[in-house]
Amino acid sequence: MVWVNKKIPSIPVKTHFGNTFLNKLFTNQWLLIYSNPYDLIPSNEDERKNLEDFLASLRNMNCQLVGFSSRSFAEHLECTNWINSFLPDEDLFPVFYQNENLMASLENAEDKKGTRRVQNPIYLVDGAGVAKIRFEGQTKDSVHFRRILGKVGELVLNDQLAFQTSFQS
Repeated sequence: MVWVNKKIPSIPVKTHFGNTFLNKLFTNQWLLIYSNPYDLIPSNEDERKNLEDFLASLRNMNCQLVGFSSRSFAEHLECTNWINSFLPDEDLFPVFYQNENLMASLENAEDKKGTRRVQNPIYLVDGAGVAKIRFEGQTKDSVHFRRILGKVGELVLNDQLAFQTSFQS
């Protein structure tokens, strides 16, 4: 997998406060980067509760969900409006619009190598900007949320234990 165990490129993002880079916005924090956050929009109350539980669990592990809209700008607006209207303030997560389809460009190296391209990849990136794992796309299914949380928890807790051990010694 091209980006696993490699530093994610410095990704330019537009914010309300001006242009910056993703690695400047979130430091000393794990990132879970969704390439199509529109797919996270729940279709019923149970899915909404699962999403809120998922976001709370990520927050407890010092992990920030970040979305990159890679389809149409209209879909991006619908996604961000839903997030701002329906999620509590503590669960809001940023969604950036990438009109050049940035996440697809991250996968171009895999195309050149002839490996199978992943549709809607999800990256887990550590505080140093290194991609630790890439998930195969996403579904709105809560079982998938649990699978992601399991992997995030395993990597984040191992990282914290390694830091505590080296700090004590």
